[in-house]
Amino acid sequence: MSALARRYYARGRGELDRGDAESACESFRAANDLAPQFLSARLGFAAALAKLGDAPRAANVLRAGLARLGERAPVRARCALYRSLGDVLVAGGDYLGAVNAYKEAATIDPGERLVDDGLARVYAKLGRWRESFTHLARAATTDAGKT
Repeated sequence: MSALARRYYARGRGELDRGDAESACESFRAANDLAPQFLSARLGFAAALAKLGDAPRAANVLRAGLARLGERAPVRARCALYRSLGDVLVAGGDYLGAVNAYKEAATIDPGERLVDDGLARVYAKLGRWRESFTHLARAATTDAGKT
């Protein structure tokens, strides 16, 4: 990966940390364009877009990353992209799409606490309380087992 892509990524992180999502979006986009396989830059780009309220574009950035990675990519990378896709879809109001993204992440890494947390949140938004509480309890149990 190029040093320039890393510099754009670092600049984007700083801008996002300072609350400048618009500048962060441009920096992450540049890093992503230079190194499309740079997972952190892609996740940062999607996060900046989501902060700007552009959930559809953020979702497309994540879907493009999933297509680029393919099935043979590392488990953590695929899980992170699907989990982030779920978060973005929730922010955009696509709750059923979010459920599908979180469930895909769960098939990749069944013990991932953040997936259960995401499912608990989206099921609560859908009024599916039993499923929400089940995933919330699973997230709490998984978290307690790691301490």
